[in-house]
This record gives sequence, C-alpha cells and structure tokens, in this order.
Amino acid sequence: MALVTKMGDVEREASKVVKQQINHVSHRHPLEASEVHEDDDRGVCAGCEHDIVGPAYVCTKPSCNFVLHDLCSDLPRRHRHRCHPGHPLDLLPSPPYSDGEFTCDACGASGHGFTYHCAACKFDLHVECAALPETVKRSDHQHPFELVMCEGNMEGRDSVCYGCDDRVAKGGWMYCCLDCKIGLHLACAETW
Repeated sequence: MALVTKMGDVEREASKVVKQQINHVSHRHPLEASEVHEDDDRGVCAGCEHDIVGPAYVCTKPSCNFVLHDLCSDLPRRHRHRCHPGHPLDLLPSPPYSDGEFTCDACGASGHGFTYHCAACKFDLHVECAALPETVKRSDHQHPFELVMCEGNMEGRDSVCYGCDDRVAKGGWMYCCLDCKIGLHLACAETW
C-alpha cells in the first residue's frame, strides 16, 4: 500500500513539472502554458496587444518576453467576415506593411500585433474587432443593433451616435438599428 501511495505522489509531482508546450506560427521558440497573475508584469500579448492576466503561453527561452493570451494562441488562421464579404481574411502574426503598423478598418485604431488581413484590398482588422458580435441589444432601446460599415446618413453627413451624441466617422464600423436608423460607436455598444 505504501508503494502505491508513493507512486501516486511521484506521478502528481511529475504532472506539476511537465507543462504543455506548443509551437506557434507567430514565434520561433516553443511556448509553455502558464497562468499569468497581475503582479507577474509579463507585459502585453503579442497577438491582441492587451495586458496579460490569466491563462497564457509564454516563451520557454528565459531572455525572451514573448507571451500570448490562451485565446490568442488558438485563433483561426482564416476568417470570413460579413463586413468584408468579398475575400477571406488571413491571420498574420505581424502587419505586412514596411512600418510594422496597420490601421484597423473597423475601429480606426493602429496596431502592431496580429491582424486579420486581406492582401487584395489592404483591409485589416484587430483580432478583437474581427470577433465583435453581429448584433447587440441595449436596455434603453427596443430593437437590436446590427454591426455595419458606417456610410453616413442619406444627406451625406456623418452619423451621430445614439449613446454619446458624438459623430461616427464615415467608413468605420458601427452598430445600427435598421428600424430606427440610429447608430452606436463600437465602444458605446460595449458599455451596455
């Protein structure tokens, strides 16, 4: 009986030492599964460029600070999006432009990490913008808002956000109530 207990202890200790490792297309070294805590000061995710807290994959090389959120390590390599129906979008580990930066066609912000990219159209999306829900519901409005590209209103002027009363720039994405012809900034839709 003591031998069985001792073997169980050894197996448990071995499972603590061996961590899951992956090879990811975005990095040349193996990555190891880890739990990153607020006080670890690991920096930002190389994929989405947001602070790292929670399940992640970190580089096994001690001198390398590369880290990915668990979710960013498992993104689909190809994505079809209804707001860019003409071509599929390919996940790139870095922007394909010489300055190493892209401008997201959904939110208008720049990025240096992963991009969903259409080479034919020079179209780029942050990974989180590519994952935006197609519809959102707000408690202060009776209809759902659908994700659309902002074309401005019928008179050619910019649309005004139902949530904050600021302008929604033509060409970016917004959530729109198609029944009432009103829109929301992406950020204003997230706050409800």
